[in-house]
Order: sequence, then structure tokens, then C-alpha cells
Amino acid sequence: MKKSAIVLTWTLFATLPLFAVPNPGGEKQPESPLARSVRNREYVARYANSFAVVRYWTQKNDKGDEPKFEVPYICPNCHGTHYRDDDESSEKGIPAEFVGFLIAPDRVLMKDLLIEPEFVKRIDVECAGETIAAVEFESSPERGALVLKTERPFKKGKPLAFVAGGEAPANPAYFFLVREKGETVAGFASSKIANFRHHVELGKDLYEGNPNTLVLNERGEAVTVALESRVELGKETFQAPTTWKLEPASKRFERLAALESRFRKAVFPVYLQFETKGKESGGMFRRWSSHGEEIKNDVDTVGILVEGGKVIIPAKIAAADTARLVKLEATLPDGTKTTLEFVGSYAEESGFEAKFQNGVPKGLEPFVLDSRAALKLWDGTFAMFAAANRGGKLDVRRATCAVEKFSRIRGNVVAAKFEQKSGMNLSRWDSSDNEKMSGLVLSDDGKLVMAGIPGRHEDRGSSSELGMQGAYLAALVASPKFDPENIPRKAGDRKRTPWLGVETQPAGADIVREKKATSFIKRYVDRAPMVTSVASGSPAEKIGIKVGDILISVKYPGSSNEESLSDDRDRFSGINWEEIFGDDRFLEFGSTGEITPWSDVEGGVNGTLAQFGVGTEVVIAWVSDGVRKEGKTALALAPVHFRNAPRSRNMELGMTVCDMTYEVRKYFKFDENAPGVVVAKVKSGGVAAVSGIRPLELIIDVNGEGVKSAKDFLEKTKGKKELNFTVRRLTNTRVVPIKM
Repeated sequence: MKKSAIVLTWTLFATLPLFAVPNPGGEKQPESPLARSVRNREYVARYANSFAVVRYWTQKNDKGDEPKFEVPYICPNCHGTHYRDDDESSEKGIPAEFVGFLIAPDRVLMKDLLIEPEFVKRIDVECAGETIAAVEFESSPERGALVLKTERPFKKGKPLAFVAGGEAPANPAYFFLVREKGETVAGFASSKIANFRHHVELGKDLYEGNPNTLVLNERGEAVTVALESRVELGKETFQAPTTWKLEPASKRFERLAALESRFRKAVFPVYLQFETKGKESGGMFRRWSSHGEEIKNDVDTVGILVEGGKVIIPAKIAAADTARLVKLEATLPDGTKTTLEFVGSYAEESGFEAKFQNGVPKGLEPFVLDSRAALKLWDGTFAMFAAANRGGKLDVRRATCAVEKFSRIRGNVVAAKFEQKSGMNLSRWDSSDNEKMSGLVLSDDGKLVMAGIPGRHEDRGSSSELGMQGAYLAALVASPKFDPENIPRKAGDRKRTPWLGVETQPAGADIVREKKATSFIKRYVDRAPMVTSVASGSPAEKIGIKVGDILISVKYPGSSNEESLSDDRDRFSGINWEEIFGDDRFLEFGSTGEITPWSDVEGGVNGTLAQFGVGTEVVIAWVSDGVRKEGKTALALAPVHFRNAPRSRNMELGMTVCDMTYEVRKYFKFDENAPGVVVAKVKSGGVAAVSGIRPLELIIDVNGEGVKSAKDFLEKTKGKKELNFTVRRLTNTRVVPIKM
């Protein structure tokens, strides 16, 4: 280290007691700033060639992942906690710098960063004007220490000579050098304490301070190196580093690898298959999806095997999608697949429980839960994992973490906030919400400490920081609370659409105020459904809902959990249908049935009712003439509609048509006897597509004869070589000739 790079400062902590010096009257007086400055310079002169600057040059691994590491220190300028971290290396392309201590001509002691070898490009150490390459050599997990071995000894470096004995000096001085934005800053304090707390429940006094300090006695002699940033009062040791118990540096990663092996025995890929529902295409049509994102019919996620052979599946699946679940499959460590049995969806957590049909398979080993109270985790050593299901193969990332602080997550539940300290940067690992499981923490003996499962109805915070742990996790495993209605439906029920018997349109803020309904509608509902028609004999009519009323919510009788009702039709109000019909991509998108010129029977209000099911008794709330009303009714079966109407496919033409249903007739103002079928699907490149026929158009007649149904259309077209279709697109009608 070049002395010219050292900038001296005598102040470290504004709140710390200063060194005291005797006065003629025998009373001790605080040491003056000038005296402290002189003492500081003396320490710099004595130990400048014993300190080293360690530079870690990091790199991405072969998967493109970046490392994560940080070392806290108390800034001598602002007195706050700063960090030497990965941003300096991975983002700016420069080495991350740390302070080390020369304890032998070719040995440097430093705080252990626990950077996995795959991320380390090279390590350089600068001391006494020389820069020499180094490797990680030995470590002390107990003290968080790492010893580097340089390629050759330093010629001018002066190894620290420690006072023997291991007893606390009467008046210790904590001397430090830290790298602050490329320069070295020196200072000392008479106490290491920067933040003192008495933890009542633990009965412990904990203090925090600069972790990289040289502890000196009253004569300025080196006693030990203090690398810990948080220590229990009275438990600080003063043994010389030369007496510490060390092990090969590779051992610490061998322990991490063993924990990963344990992890892979309890976490495995899970595949969820749902009843087919139309998928959204990309590009200009994405914003018109009824869900705002791609509809998933297949989900790759993971399962966590815990005590009792229970499988926790932390997948964010909406209740309406759970109803479509038809297959639940696990991939075992040997690659074989086996069926899981759905047990129940958690009432308060984003996930559900499953089990193996024939007991826990060979090769898997359930996690044992570490149910310690959160406060008792403060001084533990932990490994944090993230995992993703990549097409049936488990992709795992690992890191080390520690408890940073504590938070209240619900009621009187206290959770430990785990902060990642090293390893692969899990926060930058790109993966979808469902296929990735993060925030799973193991203790050093392989017990499950935390599972990053967020709450279903509230934000518990980032899953890598606050998740289910301790007694809260144990309670979920031992006696979970399930939502009795959030379950996969029987095949017959899944194909039946519940119906309230109303048509609605979104009511803006002005209409809501005019209807005196503002105070009854939740703030996040921006498309309150206003009733525009009520079907005769429908559930809505039976409980007194009328045109002009504002629908509010639906719930089970006796339940306090309401599902707000909303109308999604306004998202289609700005669509230029003529432009869309002329876009070739509409061949695929229009065939999904996710967007239609006529009202979608399965969307809007009925879309929310889908999670309750046909025949289910529910309580509907609405506002009528400024008064909130409730009515109990059983949901009816919706009339046959576009999405479930009878269909016929003509493979020669490359098209599928369906019967014209009531909502289609209402849109086109056709009576019940008017002929016609709806084009449901057109195959790209097929005869119909080349002829210009598009999904959602109507075919009124074939060769001059009216078409009564999809079956009738197939009979009139099958085997014909020449066809003339009368086609209706919105308000325009044309004749389309086709030659086979």
C-alpha cells in the first residue's frame, strides 16, 4: 500500500467515548482532537506496511449469473454503515477492494466474502508498494475469516506481531483502515461499539461496529483482528489470529454443496396442466387479453417436501385457474415422473398442498422444520436457495445469508429478515413467478428455516427477505387452513359457466357518483359494473336486481371474504375492428375467443363467478338508488354461448364454425330464426384463410342456401369443389367464392 494514498482522520463515531488522559487534579479528561490526530498518525506510521488492499476481480459464471457479496463497515466520514459489494465489480468492470492484514510474509487475513470459485477471475493483494497475485488458502467459519496466500512473500511488508495472552486490554484501541472510493482512510476509537441494543427476550446485549479493525492495547501493540460486525457483549475474544483454528478454504464450499445436495432431496420439479383455455398471441393484440398477460395452460413450478410427506407447491395460481387443474405431476431425482394428489389451497398463502399417492418415493427426504423463534436466529449461519423448473429439470442457485433485522408480518408474528451476503446474486436471477421458487433458507444442519411463500391477500414483502418461518411455518405444515372452494372442479363442472343473468357496462366515476355508490365500492375497482339488462327468470331478477343498479361483490353465505365485481368491456372500446380483421395475425388471435365484438359471457362479472361454480349459493351485493342491498341466490347455468357452442370443422377448407348463440344474435340484431354460423377458427395458410375469411365473421348462406347450424354448414360444404359464401363482417356483407 502506498503511503501517499492514505488520508488521515481522527473521528470514527460521533457518539463514542474518546480516549481519556489524566489531568493534574487526577480526573480523566477527554483526549483533545490534536492528541488523537497525533496518536492516529503514530498508528499509521507503525502499521501502514502491515495493512493490505485486497482486490477481487470477479466474472460471470458459464450460465451468465453474477456474484453477490458485501462487507459492512462504519464510514469514517458520515458515521453510517457502508458496504463493499458486488456492484463495484459486476456493473462497473473494476475490482472490488477490501482491507486485509498481513499476518505472515505471504499470508493476508481478511473478512471472508464467500465468493464461489466460479465467480473469481483473480485476486490481487497490494502491500508496501507491491502487488502480488493471491489465492484463497484457509478460513475460519467461526470468525468469518479468510486467509489468502500470495504467490511470493512481500519484500517490504511487515507481518503483524500479536501480543500473547488473549486477555482483553485495559484500554483497547480499535484502529482501522478502509477503502473509500479509491483512497485509504485511517482512524481509531476507544470502543468498537457503534450501535448497542439489549434484546429483552434473548437476555443478550448485542453491539455492532466496524468489522475490519486491528485491536491495540494501551501501548499500541496488536492484540487481535476483529472481523465480526455484530458481537454479544462480553463474548468478544482477543486471541491472536495465529492461534485461530483454520481449515482449508475449500471446506466452506463443500459444506454449501452438501446443503445443496440435501436441498435437492426435498425440492423437485412439478408440472401443472390446466384445462385448455385460449392463449393470447403477441404484438398489437397483447393489450386486449382478458387477463392482461398470457393465459397459461401449462405451468412448470417446484414442490417442497416437508414433514409428514406433505408437498408445498408455492405457485401463484388464481382460484379461477385452480378450478381448471387437471394434472399434477412431479419429476423425481432419477428422472421418473409420478402423479401428485391435490390436497387443498391455502386460505391465506399463495400456494397449495399436495401429496404423493403411494407415499414418499425413494430418493426424496422430507425437510425437518427448524421452528426456532425468529429472534433466536440472529447469530446463525444459513444457506439461501432459489430453484426453477426448467422443463422437468431442477435448476438451483445458492447463496449465504444472515438475519439483518426483525419485522412483524401479521398479528403478533415476528419474522427474521434474511439478507443475502454472498453467492450467486439471486435478486438478478431472471425467471417467471411460477417456475421459480426463491427464499428457501436452510440452517447449517440442513433444517428448513424459511420458505418464501407470500400471503394470498397481503404483501408479506420480498420472498427472499420475509417468508414463512418458525412456528408459523410449522403451523402451516401441521394443520393448514384450506379454502374449501378454491379447488379443482370436476370435469363436468369445469365446462359449465355460472350465470347471474345480467349484462353490464363499466360505470365511470361520474356515473358511480350519480348512482350514489361511491362509498360502497372499493378504491381499486375502477370498472364498476352497471346493469344494462336483466334476463327473465334469472338469479339476478329473482333477488331484485334491475337495470341501472351497480354490482359490488359476491361471497359465500356467512363468509366475510368478498370478491369485488368488475366489468372488463371498456378495454375493447377503442378497438378498430376493420383494422383488426385486416391483420393476418388475427387468424390466430381471433380463434382464441378471448376478444369478440359481442359481449363475452365468460368474462366480466361471470368471470369472477366462475370460481364459485354452477349451482353454488352465493350472496350478491349491489347498490340501487343509493342503497346497498344484498341477496342470496344460486348461480344458474349460462345459456349456450360462443365459447361452448356446438362446432364443426371442415378440414379441406381449414376452418371451424359454431352455432350462432344468443349474445351473437343480440349484437347483430338477428332474430331467433335468422340463418348463419360464426367462424370460430381459421387455419393459417388454409383455403378459407387464403380466400380472406376471418375468425368472428358470420357465414349466412352457402351456395344461396341459408345455414341453420354448424352441423348444417358441414353437410352443405363437405366434398364440394365450388362454394359461394355470403359473409357478414360487422355491418358489411360480401360474397366469397371458393374453388377447391
